[in-house]
Amino acid sequence: MEFLASDALNGRGSGTRDEWIAASYLAAQMRKWGLEPLGDDGGFVQTVTLESVEVSGPPVLTVGETRFAHGKEMIATALAGARAAGKLQKYTAGADVGPDAVVLMPTLDQALAAATSRAAVTLVKASPANLKNWTQIAARPPSIPVRIVGVPPLPRPARVLLDAETYTALEKMAEGTPVTLEVQAKPAAKAYTWNAVGRLTGRDPLLSKDVILLTAHLDHLGTSAKAATGDTIYNGADDDASGCVAVLELMEALATGQRPKRTLVFTWFGSEEVGGHGAQFFIDRPPVPLETIVANLEFEMIGRPDGAVAAKTLWLTGYDRTNLGPELARRGARLVADPHPQQNFFMRSDNYTLALRGVVAQTVSSFGLHKEYHSTSDDVQHIDFAHMTEAIRSMLEPVRWLANSSFKPQWLPGKKP
Repeated sequence: MEFLASDALNGRGSGTRDEWIAASYLAAQMRKWGLEPLGDDGGFVQTVTLESVEVSGPPVLTVGETRFAHGKEMIATALAGARAAGKLQKYTAGADVGPDAVVLMPTLDQALAAATSRAAVTLVKASPANLKNWTQIAARPPSIPVRIVGVPPLPRPARVLLDAETYTALEKMAEGTPVTLEVQAKPAAKAYTWNAVGRLTGRDPLLSKDVILLTAHLDHLGTSAKAATGDTIYNGADDDASGCVAVLELMEALATGQRPKRTLVFTWFGSEEVGGHGAQFFIDRPPVPLETIVANLEFEMIGRPDGAVAAKTLWLTGYDRTNLGPELARRGARLVADPHPQQNFFMRSDNYTLALRGVVAQTVSSFGLHKEYHSTSDDVQHIDFAHMTEAIRSMLEPVRWLANSSFKPQWLPGKKP
């Protein structure tokens, strides 16, 4: 913990040399405990090549022959690329929304967002709150998502807010009217992020084909010259050096003595804080077949107790989605249901990338919404090591049971994302 969250690593910024050093440190620990490397060139570190594009001008929306300016009639709040195009479609419940659709809708709640997730663009009538803060929203220009080289991008529509007058004007236009959303951009630049990956092969000839995946993310926010205090380093002790340490401790314990019957893969993902690029690369280029991954437990922010649950207790995101949490709890894990369902934590960690591909993947945490979250004061001095030690210890035997059993967790009916 003291090394990963030290000032020497400058906050392990996503895609920085400091993130690479953290990955190399975790790789050294895997080598020390005799794991098999699953990274590049016979090593434990996996290099992920990224491509970033910097926006150099304001977005422009063109519908038919009419152009609308960013910050005036509309605000582009999310982009999928330098250009998105399709045909105007007025949203109706149950209608098919394909990748060539530009969907006009009066609001955007979670259900509508899911129903239009394959669209090229969503055009949304601005809410009263949006209109009140129109100038401030427009002042935050959207960026083009970083692309992982060699990995198909996840479907993601561009999103545009429309003022009332513009929304009414588009409502009167015919469906099928051509629409484009364009932005000036600089040439693409390459960048990198890193995962650390190793395997402990199971001893049972049949059960060793099953994989238990234990993960955390190794990056954090780096540094900022604009920090509120004189401290400019976002150490990320709780987020997520604590999760990294949990996976290290479980790895050491499980690699000592008789190996489990099932195979365990230990992975620390890069660039979670800026879009989950490491996890996306892992799921697209898995070092083991996806269908062999029986369960994924992600460890995220377990360095401090959560006052919403009992002392020295962890909670599991998506507890009511699968039968995994209750089974681990029955065997001694200090695991309860996530007490903060309104925060949607199940969808806010790297586990969700795997869950979308069918893997039973959930996050273990004890984040109590403390004020040090994403601040320069998330440092080792704020870690409760007694809580953390007992919480990790409570997971060891349940994880060992899972790694030695034939139990395969399942999604509960209607709960698979």
